[in-house]
Amino acid sequence: MMDTKRRGTLKYPDDLTNMLKKIKALILRKDSCVLATTNGETPHCSLMAYVPDDSGERLFLITSSASRKYQNIRRHPRVSLLIDTRGEQQRGLTQALTVTGTCDFLQDDAEIERVKAAFVQHHPHLDSFIRKDDMTVVCVQVDFFLLLDGPERAYHEILDKPQPIE
Repeated sequence: MMDTKRRGTLKYPDDLTNMLKKIKALILRKDSCVLATTNGETPHCSLMAYVPDDSGERLFLITSSASRKYQNIRRHPRVSLLIDTRGEQQRGLTQALTVTGTCDFLQDDAEIERVKAAFVQHHPHLDSFIRKDDMTVVCVQVDFFLLLDGPERAYHEILDKPQPIE
């Protein structure tokens, strides 16, 4: 697991130790998000299914190589995702998690098949979509979390990037 640096506007310091757990639990519990990409001038949002890795620090998406989001990511790999709990509880208790990260397209055939199998398991309704020839697996490596826990509590979590082994 990565080391973290906390920068928050939380009013309740005792919550600091639980926030990263809360963030990762939300990522692991949910399975859809809004992906925001850009072509450099215009933002583009897409409703997406995702599958996280066990740590919640990498999220996998699948898209067509002919899509606008694919073209945007190739030019500008920094993206944001919004994962939220709308519809699960009272509006004042809604959580909204902004995930900021850097995208890469998976190249390893074994990893691609593992992610596609996980997608089919979690999103069986997308099986025929996932199996199309032009589908590409996108990995979002998380750099930063911003959790809004209700309307007044915000918490920032910056993940340290792993250092290369020399």
